[in-house]
Amino acid sequence: MLRFECECGNKTAFFATSDYDEHGREVLDLEDDDCVSYEIGEASVMFKCKFCGHRYLLPSFVEFK
Repeated sequence: MLRFECECGNKTAFFATSDYDEHGREVLDLEDDDCVSYEIGEASVMFKCKFCGHRYLLPSFVEFK
């Protein structure tokens, strides 16, 4: 499980679905999509708290591209 907690106290989690892609990576699903939204870019993933609007950027790393 991967947890997300905003500075405002909003919490949610991503959980493993037991589904795998063609590379053997397990697929995650968002526990409560009313709490956070995310956008996948070419070089990062942006998470946005749906309560306060604060945004977080998770950059990709070269070795995982």
